[in-house]
Amino acid sequence: MQATQPVSIDVQRREYTHLPTEKYRSATHWYLSFLWRSPGLVIISLVTSLISGFLNIAPSLLLGVAFSILTDPTEGFTLQFILVCIVIIGAALVAFAFTFVTNYTWTIAAFRFERDARQEFFDIIQEHSMTFHDEIDSSSLLSMAMNEISQMRMGVNPSMRMLSGSLLTMVFISITFYAFDARYFVIALIGFPIYLVLAIRYSRTIGPVRKELANRLAVVTRDSQEIFRGIEVVRSFNQEPSENKRFSESSSRYAEMVTKEGRLSAFYWPALILIAITSLIFGLGLTTLQTSIDVGQFTSSLSMLVSLQFLNFMLPMALLNIQAGSTNANRIWDKMRWQDPVPDKTVEGTTPDWDGDIVFNNVSMKYGTSPKLALKGINIRIPNGSRVAVIGGPGSGKSTFLKMLLRLYDPIDGVISINGVSLTDIPAKEIRRGVCLVEQEVFLFSASVKDNIAFSNPNATEEELISAAQYAQADKFIQKLPNGYDTKIGERGSKLSGGQRQRIAIARALLADPKVLLLDDSVSAIDSKTEMLLRQALGKLMENRTSIVVTQRLATLLESDMIILFDKGEICAMGSHQELLRDCERYRTIFASLPQIIGGQF
Repeated sequence: MQATQPVSIDVQRREYTHLPTEKYRSATHWYLSFLWRSPGLVIISLVTSLISGFLNIAPSLLLGVAFSILTDPTEGFTLQFILVCIVIIGAALVAFAFTFVTNYTWTIAAFRFERDARQEFFDIIQEHSMTFHDEIDSSSLLSMAMNEISQMRMGVNPSMRMLSGSLLTMVFISITFYAFDARYFVIALIGFPIYLVLAIRYSRTIGPVRKELANRLAVVTRDSQEIFRGIEVVRSFNQEPSENKRFSESSSRYAEMVTKEGRLSAFYWPALILIAITSLIFGLGLTTLQTSIDVGQFTSSLSMLVSLQFLNFMLPMALLNIQAGSTNANRIWDKMRWQDPVPDKTVEGTTPDWDGDIVFNNVSMKYGTSPKLALKGINIRIPNGSRVAVIGGPGSGKSTFLKMLLRLYDPIDGVISINGVSLTDIPAKEIRRGVCLVEQEVFLFSASVKDNIAFSNPNATEEELISAAQYAQADKFIQKLPNGYDTKIGERGSKLSGGQRQRIAIARALLADPKVLLLDDSVSAIDSKTEMLLRQALGKLMENRTSIVVTQRLATLLESDMIILFDKGEICAMGSHQELLRDCERYRTIFASLPQIIGGQF
């Protein structure tokens, strides 16, 4: 096995001097930042778009010249006519080349924008507190990160490109009409702005539909994600039909909204304005064909008006996609700008002194907007280097107590301090360098065993990684896997047993070499023999470091310097094993219900 190296991602990363929520004023500002993120590409695209816009009407102008030559009794089908036809073909080819450059450069800039916007979203969401992640469904965040940011990119490309091209076409056609006949120009000058205003107003009616469409897509994502993650439970209870029905219902509601949007898009009544413009100019041209305008100009005008009708296909899609991108940008921006109910008051540069005692001073905490306190009035001092056991019934606050030491949550009242410094004054990253938690419900990544263990310390050497696995009693079973430490363990460690997953999680914690070790009933799925060996290894690890263990194991209680008994979010008793046996009736009841020691247990 080669030495463990940090996992690398072959994606260009950008370093941000400020958070996007500080860099951009609003969702619209963030959305339109596409225009200056890749200025060189955007400028090239706009210049080539300007050239291709002119070249796109050149064939129509030359077509008029060709018809003038063809209908002239003195000219007719001559070499001059053939040359004009060749120039028409050449102009079309050159226009195609410039259009290609326009599309290519704009597309590159758009996908860079999508990449950067998704990274910005990911960076900010990672920094939000656990309160945010408790309130917001992960499938909704996944839908935003993948589908809705992609919709933002579609609003940029091809939609903004199509819109700019359409506007340039209108400008060039208006200028040409002015050269031909002032009356044509007046009709275009009045008609085009009316068309654009009505088109924009029409696209805004799609806004609420797009918002509901995004919500329903998030529901479809959530339902499918839950079904796939819980496939074992679904099959165990033969609930495939009911889950199929649930997914079908959410999918049908999404399809209904897509259909509604389709109906609104199909009935694009501003198109009548362009039809009216075409009809007026065509009628006016027929009445003046033999007077103020020749057949060539009339043919050119008619050709341009016919090409103008393609705007009725491009503009609706462009405007709807731009509106959809704006709607999704606002939804995502709201999540990025989420305000923590308990603001982080971290003082940068403050580092914890792990040689001090950990003190909870009248600490209370609740999850999100829940009215119920998860912890209430906690007062305790944990001496440095002590072994602490935490016991209590379900929902008593044990796991919450551990998570607060990691600063996954901050108190709503009171102070948690180490050596006199409040944890809220210490950056969370500094705290997590010294505190490590192994939870009862182990989470492993869809990567190799090696990568999962090295997650806590990517720069660890091969010897350190193997040593941690040996201490966690995981090395033997890892060596028996098909590819040893390089074996892929599947989603959430699905290819491993519960006990194997727990041992890898413990090895991951040991590799971090924490100053404070937190174990949340982390040996519940381990057999008694492995448990005994693991207890001996952890016993050595816990020497001279603070360790707090949520447990129902008798041996752990006996070996602890302090036992904390939780009940309904409060500490109802604490002390040594002998003190609690003597003074606490509830502890005596719990102690009597625990299995007796057989050959030593953890």
